[in-house]
Amino acid sequence: MLLNTRYLRPFLIFTLIFTIFTSTVQAQSRDTLLPKQLDSVFIRSHFRAKDKSSFQSARINIRDYENPQVTASVGTNLTKNRNYFTQTSMLSNATGVTPSWAGVAPYFTIRGFRTRSNFRNGLNAYLQYSDENSNIQQLDVIKGPSGTLFGGTNMAFGGLINVLTAIPLDSAFTNFSLAAGNNALHRTSIEVNTPLDSGHKALFRMFGTYTSRRSFQDQGLNKNLFLAPSFSYQLTPDLKIRMEAEFLNRNTTNSPLFTPANPKTAAGPDNVQYSRGLELDYRKSYTDNSLLWKTSSLNFYGKISYAISSNWQSETNFASTYSTSNGDYQTNLLVNNNAAVARKVLRYEAEDMSNNQVQQNFIGNFKVGNWDNKLLVGLDYHRYSYAANYRSAGYVDTVSIAGHSAAANLFNADLVRNIVLSKQPSNSVAPQNAYSAYVSDVIKPNDALTIMLSARYDRLINFGTRDVLTAITTADYKQSSITPKIGLTYQLIPKTVTFFGNYMRGFQNIAPMSSNGILYNFKPQYGSQWESGIKIAVPNNVLDLTLSYYDISVSNTVTTDPNDATKYLQRGKQYSRGVELDVQTEPLQNLFLHAGTAYNNSKITVGDAAVQGLRPVNAVPKWSATWYASYEVSVDKVSKWNIGFGGNYVGQDLIINSRNAGSFYTNAYTLCNGNIGYTYRQLQCRFTAENLFNTHYYYGGRGFITAGSLRQCILSMGLHF
Repeated sequence: MLLNTRYLRPFLIFTLIFTIFTSTVQAQSRDTLLPKQLDSVFIRSHFRAKDKSSFQSARINIRDYENPQVTASVGTNLTKNRNYFTQTSMLSNATGVTPSWAGVAPYFTIRGFRTRSNFRNGLNAYLQYSDENSNIQQLDVIKGPSGTLFGGTNMAFGGLINVLTAIPLDSAFTNFSLAAGNNALHRTSIEVNTPLDSGHKALFRMFGTYTSRRSFQDQGLNKNLFLAPSFSYQLTPDLKIRMEAEFLNRNTTNSPLFTPANPKTAAGPDNVQYSRGLELDYRKSYTDNSLLWKTSSLNFYGKISYAISSNWQSETNFASTYSTSNGDYQTNLLVNNNAAVARKVLRYEAEDMSNNQVQQNFIGNFKVGNWDNKLLVGLDYHRYSYAANYRSAGYVDTVSIAGHSAAANLFNADLVRNIVLSKQPSNSVAPQNAYSAYVSDVIKPNDALTIMLSARYDRLINFGTRDVLTAITTADYKQSSITPKIGLTYQLIPKTVTFFGNYMRGFQNIAPMSSNGILYNFKPQYGSQWESGIKIAVPNNVLDLTLSYYDISVSNTVTTDPNDATKYLQRGKQYSRGVELDVQTEPLQNLFLHAGTAYNNSKITVGDAAVQGLRPVNAVPKWSATWYASYEVSVDKVSKWNIGFGGNYVGQDLIINSRNAGSFYTNAYTLCNGNIGYTYRQLQCRFTAENLFNTHYYYGGRGFITAGSLRQCILSMGLHF
């Protein structure tokens, strides 16, 4: 039985007091690893993936056994030899992460809350509508409401996804690869790394990728051109700069999205309540390849590291992203007891998004008495702007699932273009600024105990949504929030077995709402987490295990007034509780094993009458699991074979759940994948198969479901020189 929060909180408090006042205070040797060195430690093999994650999640140079937070890391051990070309594929190996709403770019669910890959090197610098992974060194899923160090913009209460990009290395090499597969998949990529001067102070690295593929269904395509140059320069022994850019040009049809009919009907028999009961043609997309979504994105990232002294470091980070998109966005509604598809299209003339962020951190290592301190003090400015100019074609037509209609073949971009000519355009701009200050101190009273104390103040100024046509601005507001984070770790066996616990808080800003001429202003919505668990890291990669129990409580959710449905109250509450277990091991030389499982229990405790007491939609499935095993065998000194097998289990996922509409869920499914590869000197060949047994399944979120991809086989060849 899961621990109850009322027992967990006193246990954490007692443990903190007990370990401080009963342990012998011993002086610890000072850790002189400053953040200016972190770029280089990424390529040192003795630094584990989770240690790299700890540097990012804490913004301080601490190891995983000193970090009271849980991070699921997807690095080299889980990705090599597997022909992974997307972040979605990589995240299938992260414990507790399941696919959610498909859209144009994928969403995921973590600990009962939906999010996507929003952060790049710790900043709000994601490449819009991108799932590309060619320049990604590692993906980190930082669990829990991490508002203290990451703010409220793009942060979900269940956790966040942070991309660690590859950095220039002090060597010269080139990687070139070609890949092809069914569904007309073709991909070519090149990576070039070289020093630019004789002193090896200036380093350059470049990734370039072109991908083209079609859907397993009758319609659907995706074409990507991606370029990512990066540059680093050691100006002086104490001053280093790093600059990166990403460019994406993408033409794609959006993933087929279907909203099922409400299972509960006012009269007559109920509709279908689960995805397997639908009679949709699995290989039919109900769209057309002329309905394209076109995106151009440009992303800049920079970092300046300066060693003020042997104990103090200045780190300045900045990011600027801009994307512009246009095209047709289609959604589908199942009608007539799920017997027909009503197709709706929005025609965007332009959708523009921009992010600009500047972050200044000061990091220090010092002692107070015999207690070591690692202190972070930071300031953050973030500006985000969203502009959309579109016309709605409404529901263009309704197509019977069972029969064939000649009129259905007329559904294309020309038809939509003619319809929207007479429609009123919607053209709006919505900018906002966020100003933040935060502090975090990691204290070591002795070699075994680490205490983290953190807090953040955030001020949001939302300038509202301005209608470009009428010049009227609505829903402008200002909100302030304070979010703390407290954590501890205690090494029961030094650097091997660690107990950890944390309390952390995150926030999401809520815009005003109006009803019957009354404007309602709200406070931020808060999510608070209590978590406790154990981390085991046996040397030489013999065992790496994390077991944790979490309890997330959400408050200040907006609901309708139970006494007057035209009014709003900010009284809603819900919880998300669960257990996660992640295990990695290399029990034998060249044998790697990974397994993870997650359980989640979520409920709306205070809400509208239709949903109070029920499990919320968009929550993660109750049960999920991931596993992978790989083995490598050498033939001789210049050649070797490798083989791997893995998979995922995703439980039932609620898409509709209310007393009025009934419940609809996607059925549980299991996917398996395999890979085999051969390496001879600098040449590497790989063959992989995703969804090995051609399983039919649906996944989704936000009220939509999407058919999952069928078997995808890929043969690739790579050359390193």
